[in-house]
Amino acid sequence: MKPYLLHIHDRPLTMVKFSYDGDFFLTCAKDGDTCLMRSDNCERVGTYHPVGDKAGAVFAVDITMDTMYVVTATADGKLIFYTLEGEQVQSLNHGGILKYVEFNQKPGEQNMVVTCNDKFKSSAELVPNRIMVWQFQPPKRLLSIDNDLPMKATKVKWGPFDETLVSIFEEGYIIIWDAVKGAKIHQIDAHKGPVTGISFTEDRMLMLSCSKDQSAKLWTMDEEYELVKAFETDRPLNDAAISPLYNAEKDPKYHILMGGGQDAKDVTTTAGSSGKFEAILWNMVFGEEIGSVKGHFGPMNTLAWRRDGKGFVTGGEDGYVRVHHWDKDYFTSKKFE
Repeated sequence: MKPYLLHIHDRPLTMVKFSYDGDFFLTCAKDGDTCLMRSDNCERVGTYHPVGDKAGAVFAVDITMDTMYVVTATADGKLIFYTLEGEQVQSLNHGGILKYVEFNQKPGEQNMVVTCNDKFKSSAELVPNRIMVWQFQPPKRLLSIDNDLPMKATKVKWGPFDETLVSIFEEGYIIIWDAVKGAKIHQIDAHKGPVTGISFTEDRMLMLSCSKDQSAKLWTMDEEYELVKAFETDRPLNDAAISPLYNAEKDPKYHILMGGGQDAKDVTTTAGSSGKFEAILWNMVFGEEIGSVKGHFGPMNTLAWRRDGKGFVTGGEDGYVRVHHWDKDYFTSKKFE
């Protein structure tokens, strides 16, 4: 399994994201670049630049299911929409330090984004921690949750059927909000350390959360929000994802991919191997590790499965993007069932 090593960013990666049909993937990093890459040969199609100044750090990126529009969330508080070809459609002055953005999940009607930002004090005004829902065209603010927010949310995503918003916190909580009224529906006391990421199955009825407390947990997304399984690893996790083949008709793969490693500030004191920067593959039914894939020279910040489940892409603190394709063994060997 030979990975493609892409040195397309100069600063730590913040997110990698595949388009719905899997032809492209997007990468964004703290150097302000957002790159559109071809999935099959890893060629760069182009980069997204806002009109005027260079963007600050880009913390999140998303693309609509019909691959028409791309949205980025930048550290200078701007929400910028582009066409896929890179033409800027509009820029919303959101305020605060934008940490996450995601389009709603209804195919053909993706006209809303959910965002979260950290508080920011400027000479003009104090922007509080908040979670917001914006309409894309015409631009309009639909919802703002700030007073009820106990602390800053680090990421927020749409729940099943766009009815809820799921937010994660450094205090180890996952809080579910009503997507229309903004009322708090449920609070999960999920982890002992900061929750670093959540990802869902295709229908958003199963959620996988991961945390700096070295564990990942699988939750149901019905009214109960109950814990299905917990996976205890040996490293702080920054991201985890469920294989898209987990509900395939033929030869399903009940696999989850996780990555992370020692915090960047502690790395200098350890050798490359003991920093635990590999991607690790676990079986989500048996709850045991299947194997690991070597990779970055620093913590892994973000990962994403290919849409066909035939490989994955990771982005690290070292500024590299690594694109892996599984060998044939992955689909034929008994080890990987």
